[in-house]
Amino acid sequence: MMSMCATAAFAQFTVKGKVLDEFGETIIGANIVEKGTTNGTITDMEGNYTLSISNSQRTVLQFSFIGYNTKEETVNGRNSIDVTLDPSVVNLGEVVAIGYGTQTRREITGSVANITEESFNKGVTRDAADLLQGKVAGLMINMGTGDVGGEPTIRLRGTSTIQKDKGPFIVIDGVPGGDMSTVSPQDIESISVLKDASSAAIYGSRSAGGVILITTKRGSGSKTQVSYDGYVAMSNIAKKPDLLTADEWREYVRKTEQDGSVYDQYGADTDWVDEITRTAISHNHAVSMSGGGSKNNYRASFTYLNREGVLRDNAMERYNFRFQFQQRAINDRLRIGLTGSTTLTDRDNFRGGNFVLAYNMLPVYPVKLADGSWFDTREYDQGNPVRNQDYNKDHFKNQYFFGNGDISFTIIDGLDVKANLYKSRHTEERSRYENSQTQAGRDNNGWAERRNRIWDKELMELTANYNTAFGGQEEHKLDVMGGYSWERNDYTHVQVANRDFVTDMLASDNLQAGQGLRPKDVESARNMNKLISFFGRAHYSYKERYMITATLRRDGSSKFGANHKWGTFPSASAAWGISQEDFMQDINWVSDLKLRVGYGVTGNQDGLDPYKSLELYGSDGTYYDNNAWLTAYKIKQNANADLKWEETSMLNVGLDFTLFNGRLNGTIEWYDKQTKDMLYEYNVPTPPYLHNKMMANVGDMKNTGLELAFTVDAVRTKDFNWTTSLNMAYNKNEITRLSNDIYTADRILIGDAWIRGGSANTTHVLETGYPLGQFYGWKCLGLDAEGHYIMQDMTGEGQISEEDRTYIGSAYPDVTFGWNNTFSYKNWDMSIFLRGSIGNDVLNHMRMAYAQPGYLIGANALNDPLIYQLKQVPEYSSYYIEDASFARLDNMSIGYTFNTKKLDWLDRARVYVTAQNLFVITGYSGLDPEVDFSRSDGSAPGVQDREFYPKNRTFSVGVSLSF
Repeated sequence: MMSMCATAAFAQFTVKGKVLDEFGETIIGANIVEKGTTNGTITDMEGNYTLSISNSQRTVLQFSFIGYNTKEETVNGRNSIDVTLDPSVVNLGEVVAIGYGTQTRREITGSVANITEESFNKGVTRDAADLLQGKVAGLMINMGTGDVGGEPTIRLRGTSTIQKDKGPFIVIDGVPGGDMSTVSPQDIESISVLKDASSAAIYGSRSAGGVILITTKRGSGSKTQVSYDGYVAMSNIAKKPDLLTADEWREYVRKTEQDGSVYDQYGADTDWVDEITRTAISHNHAVSMSGGGSKNNYRASFTYLNREGVLRDNAMERYNFRFQFQQRAINDRLRIGLTGSTTLTDRDNFRGGNFVLAYNMLPVYPVKLADGSWFDTREYDQGNPVRNQDYNKDHFKNQYFFGNGDISFTIIDGLDVKANLYKSRHTEERSRYENSQTQAGRDNNGWAERRNRIWDKELMELTANYNTAFGGQEEHKLDVMGGYSWERNDYTHVQVANRDFVTDMLASDNLQAGQGLRPKDVESARNMNKLISFFGRAHYSYKERYMITATLRRDGSSKFGANHKWGTFPSASAAWGISQEDFMQDINWVSDLKLRVGYGVTGNQDGLDPYKSLELYGSDGTYYDNNAWLTAYKIKQNANADLKWEETSMLNVGLDFTLFNGRLNGTIEWYDKQTKDMLYEYNVPTPPYLHNKMMANVGDMKNTGLELAFTVDAVRTKDFNWTTSLNMAYNKNEITRLSNDIYTADRILIGDAWIRGGSANTTHVLETGYPLGQFYGWKCLGLDAEGHYIMQDMTGEGQISEEDRTYIGSAYPDVTFGWNNTFSYKNWDMSIFLRGSIGNDVLNHMRMAYAQPGYLIGANALNDPLIYQLKQVPEYSSYYIEDASFARLDNMSIGYTFNTKKLDWLDRARVYVTAQNLFVITGYSGLDPEVDFSRSDGSAPGVQDREFYPKNRTFSVGVSLSF
């Protein structure tokens, strides 16, 4: 009898059924999950499912599929449950990550955008930023270079600081402070963007730039599933610089009546840009295995990416390994999870100076002479860039390891406590050598460098969450969360360089062989910072009609000054579910209508390095004592006990709507974002200070904007579907204060636009009343008959001076937009995505440097009318500031999914072709209107450098398989 009772107690109940769409057709791959667990399965090729559950009466099954509303069914002892899913562009029951928890879309009171896998950008992608680019209103992701290892600039609702704006705070699977490169795009399930301060304040002093939450895929289901996704891609330069060809150079020599014989003695016709670039081949392979049962789930994945840059010395090879396991016990009250990840990256970094050489080297010079030896020249900014690429190396090796363990326990129904422990180590090794025979290394007779950096992170978080429903019909819902966080970050680095090598054979592997060691060639450093936090959130809702959320976080950071070690970051938001009101029940064309209002305070400490609040000594020359030369030290940094975080407050008002039975849905939002106590290094008098510069919190800045996002389910039939989505964002930035009674800097000139033969000039200004990214220089009205600039005399004094410089453009756009269209016809699918910006200006520094006759015919130039017209050294002015508004066909993909019903070993098979950066519509004359925004720590953006790495046009062919 005891045996029979034990058997009955642990027996599991099996439910079977079929999942259908609105046309009565079976849905392949629909998800069926036991609510509150990861126990689940998917429908087979006939739309059937089988699932073992733990409770035959109370278990609730959730049925979901992309493009359809999630449906819940209580088992109530039934062995068979068939369901029909209703189509919906927006699933109001969709669970969205919000930071230390989740909420359904209907319950969210803050501004949260959620992008799921089916909406990600297709093609060659490296990380979450590539998947998100252009998809979220107000989120600007800028990749201003073709470098395969380059880091994007990310800004959410404008730039919030003038000091090292790092963009949104990254959280991966609940672990704060993550690195996007550690997660393969194929492992990402969804990405949430916390846009307003009421949503982001739960992360306190690090969330002023917003928060991006990355949720990775988890295993589920009683069936083991093996998946493979791979592609091969080919890339070329999207737009080459139009330099003079050999024939055009000779024609220029003839027209200008010069003698080019000293240069044109090799009979060569060389396209130097072609010589340093290539057709780049890349490939990616991702394999995963997942599964589980009613008590556990697991997923393991391996991704290999090999990506060549179009520049011959630029490449990246990356290995990602990730595993996740979760076990439940004690009647599902205890849950233990383990996650581990390893990312290994090898990267060949390009030398930007090779572009300068390729632009300057004459097309009548050969790469190699007739005897096979390298051609070279020692003319200024010239040299053989091909030999540079072949002989010089700049190699990075990155290793990123982390382990994460979490334990949660349900003390009573609705009350969960959780402990999360995390440890990571990130190491970077750089090995660099400039060969003595090359242009880069000849002056040093060979130059070598080795560098090693290590970042260690330890994290412990303890949280408790209580949720309950009460009232006669459980119309009242309450969810309360509280937590504690302890974090330590350590950083060390060592760097050694040497020069003057007898041989180039050993490169950077034998630094001691160099004969030119100098005092500053050897350096090392270490720093550490800690963060301790207490945080909490409470959410209340009544009939999903009235909802309110309040959060509070208190951070204590070792970075802050003695008088401001702790900061408090509160927020509150409320939502009114208008469509849930009784007076809306007869309005059938309104499916959902919700008004949201939120206000919160967040902080930024990224611009503050450790120990900036302390008085520090540093080396300063040498002195002679006791028959020896010794290193001298002096105060190199003033103490500032009042140093603290930057503070950003934001008011957000939003309207969410779903109309016409889900055929049209969208969001309209307005925000007012105010930043105060911005960090900047100010000049101070000596005395009373011992050092002439000092970091202080002084400046203020504001961003105001309007965002619009909507999706239209334009056509939905049995065989053909078309969905179109558009997002647009307007943002206005303004610096409102830079000075106070102690620290004064009403106007700060920054940036540079240096060219050969010209004087150095700043390009931008930081000034009260003007936006970040404000170009500042002379206003040019054109060229006169003698080929000289006509500069506008702003002061009316009859001569052009520094006082005549004025405001000549703004780098940041007024409006950004993204437009996506997806189509499906039977087994075919297609997506077309365009994105762009309006109102942004770019300094065409490349034209300024190379569209001039000053060094023709001894150096090459752009094939530009200016080489005949300009008769003076180029000067920075509005002449080279151009409107860079653009619309880019960023992504186009076509795929076909095979019918695998007759194959019992293959669940799904899809092949696809993707094209990226097909064309750009713009009036900008340079190589690309989208340029780097990180110059001068982001305070002098919008410049197409003379070393600009052109972007690529990429075509890829791939296959996705599930077994």
